[in-house]
Amino acid sequence: MKYIITDEQLHELIPHVIATVEGEPTLVEKLCSFLEEAEVWTEQNFLSDEIELTPDILPYSQKVVAYHAFLTAIPSLDLVLTPTGFGIVNTTTIVPASKERIERLQLSIESLRDAAIEQLLHRLTPNPAWQLTAPGHYFASTLFPTFHLCRSLNINVHLWQNYQTLHARLIKIESVLAETYFSHEQMQSFRAEALGQMRHATALQEQVIRTLQSYELQLLTDIQVHPQCYYDLVTIIRSHPAEFPAWHSSSVVELYTPKVFENKKKSGGFWF
Repeated sequence: MKYIITDEQLHELIPHVIATVEGEPTLVEKLCSFLEEAEVWTEQNFLSDEIELTPDILPYSQKVVAYHAFLTAIPSLDLVLTPTGFGIVNTTTIVPASKERIERLQLSIESLRDAAIEQLLHRLTPNPAWQLTAPGHYFASTLFPTFHLCRSLNINVHLWQNYQTLHARLIKIESVLAETYFSHEQMQSFRAEALGQMRHATALQEQVIRTLQSYELQLLTDIQVHPQCYYDLVTIIRSHPAEFPAWHSSSVVELYTPKVFENKKKSGGFWF
C-alpha cells in the first residue's frame, strides 16, 4: 500500500472508529485487503501511476482510499456502536449496531468519500499530465469535468454514483449538439477550457461555454431548449473566427454557409 501506511494515519482519517484493544489486530490490519482494493479503485477512476502524489494531492487521495475501503468493508464487519464511536468486534456477546445505524454510517462514509473525490478533482483537472491519463480523458469528455454538475442540479448525495449517470447522458447530448451546431472540434476546445477551469479562456469564450452549459443542464432536467438559443451562440461564433477557430475549420461551417446561386447558360429556365 502506498496511500495508507500506518494505523495512526487510518485513525486520523476515520476518527469515529474506537481505538484497537491491545492484542487485537489493528484497524489497518483488519482493513488491509479493502485498502489494497480501494487503492486500485482510486487509481483506475481518478489517478494513475503517471501522476506524482504532491502535497496538495496526497491528502485527498488518502481520504478517498480510506473512506472507500471502509465503505466497502462495512457489510463484512461486525460493528458495534459505543459512546466513543463505532467499534469492530469479533464476538457474538456484544449486540451489533442496528441496520438503520449501519445504513446511516454507510451514507456518512460515502458522503465523506465523495467530498474527498470532489476536492481531489478540483486539484487534478488543471494538471496537464493528469489530462493525458485515462481518468483525465473520462472527465474531459463533457463540459462538466467535476461534481459541480451534480451541485448545479441540486444533487448533494451519492455524488459519484449520480455523476456517472449524468455523464453518460451528457455524452449523447453533446454529440448531437456538436453534429448540429458547434462541431466536434469546437466542442473539444470548449471541454479543454472547462477542464482547465477557464484559466485561459477569453471573456467571450467563457460566456459561450457558460451559456452552453446552462442549456445542457436544462436538457438533463428534461426542459426543452429552443433551437434559436443554439443559433444565437452559433452567430456569436461565426462573428468571431479568431476566438473560435475550431468551428470555422470544421465541416459544420458548411451547414451555416448559404449556397450562392450561379447563373449558367446551360441551366434551364428564363434568362434576362
